[in-house]
Amino acid sequence: MKMDSGLLKPGQFNGPQAGSAKYDVLTALALIGMQGGGALQVSALRLIAVITARYNWRQDEFCVCQRDMARMWGVTERTVKREVRAWQAARLVVCKRLGARGRAGAYRLDLVEIWQKAAEFWPLVGPDHAERLTPVPVVSEPSTVSDTGKTADNEPVARGTWLAASRRLRLVDPAQHAAWIAGLQMTSDDGSHVVLSAPSRFAAHYVQTHLMTPLAEAVEAEIGRGRRITIVPRTA
Repeated sequence: MKMDSGLLKPGQFNGPQAGSAKYDVLTALALIGMQGGGALQVSALRLIAVITARYNWRQDEFCVCQRDMARMWGVTERTVKREVRAWQAARLVVCKRLGARGRAGAYRLDLVEIWQKAAEFWPLVGPDHAERLTPVPVVSEPSTVSDTGKTADNEPVARGTWLAASRRLRLVDPAQHAAWIAGLQMTSDDGSHVVLSAPSRFAAHYVQTHLMTPLAEAVEAEIGRGRRITIVPRTA
């Protein structure tokens, strides 16, 4: 049995339910911080402040220089560097682009991880909130572990692998994953270019045409940033 997840997708931040979706993200981060206690409370509060003030929902990223964050939080830039590293270690954000001299780095919320971390706390908000955001079971064929990107739903998966990227895509959209992603296999990864093979020329074309945005986000989050992705057919 798989779960039809209540995970938010970036596109939902620009539609008619955008306001509610953004509040759900802030609620999730607040719960993670308050229930985590200690340093995590402060870390979550700082992230919420940045998101509320400066998150670009259309681009699904925030790009704020360390000086501006330090001023906002009333801390030093060294503290900002440490905090951003902590967000990445906790998998609350994913680095899209490293900062360089005169240019701030870009980061996006790791919605999959945030939702998984917050899931156990939804009932604390209220039964209506929990019902709306709790994934609904969907009957499907049981999956097995292999090197093609198919894993059991409760099977731990190492980061830095196609298995992890594939599992992330399944959590976000089980039906789409079953139709188009499950059949993909990693052919190569040289650190800058990932090649995935699809079971047919049609499947390769469809993924390349319609699914590159979520695919790129999953590869970025689980395997590493800055990788170009190519889809090739395994058969003529």
